[in-house]
Amino acid sequence: MIMRPTAFGLVVCLFAVSQVIAVAPASGGEPVTLFDGSNTDNWEFSKGAWVIEDDGTLSCRMEEVKQKNGTSRKKGMGYIWTQKDYGNFELTLSYKLSEGCNSGVFFRTDPSNPVQAGFEIQLLDDEGFQKSHGKKDPKNLNGSFYDARGPMSDPAKPFGQWNHLKLTCNGPQVRVEINGELVNDVNVDDWKTPMKNPDGTANKFKTALKELPRTGRIGFQNHGQVVWFKNVTIREL
Repeated sequence: MIMRPTAFGLVVCLFAVSQVIAVAPASGGEPVTLFDGSNTDNWEFSKGAWVIEDDGTLSCRMEEVKQKNGTSRKKGMGYIWTQKDYGNFELTLSYKLSEGCNSGVFFRTDPSNPVQAGFEIQLLDDEGFQKSHGKKDPKNLNGSFYDARGPMSDPAKPFGQWNHLKLTCNGPQVRVEINGELVNDVNVDDWKTPMKNPDGTANKFKTALKELPRTGRIGFQNHGQVVWFKNVTIREL
């Protein structure tokens, strides 16, 4: 049937389109639990490097190593990685830092070369770490898109308290929320040059971040200080 392009007809068409948009199903699957305090079946790590505490939290362990000068220091026993690769997803978790702790959440990463072959959201006790190591560049502070862009705000609670983190990756877009507040929102495609950020500052990445794979493992960093995680859930988009 041929319809005349009347004003009434236009209103009807627009209404129909809006109805279709409104009822369109949400994209993505159901949330999947990666860690609930009962086991580490979804993860890979070196024996003894990560343990489930009595309260059901996941924490890392250190070992004493001797240095060339004869002194000893504590060294992290390795990262922990998901057994599965993830590309587009929404990851939620709670984390707690010890005093001066330096850790991170890696994503879309190759575990054999995490710093140069993946992405990281920095987890850091800003105050405690800078007390002992000196002032840090904002792009290396808590909530930063590590060495690439600093956080927009600092809603994290002090060391020893639980924080909630939400990491959303969809194509080139990466969003980070801490305790319900947006702290980073970046488009990876903006990083077009090796060892250089869009604002002209330097970074340590030998490959332009735009060129890195859009899928890979998710991991938690053991950098030599204790960090705890719990309630780790992921929803693929």
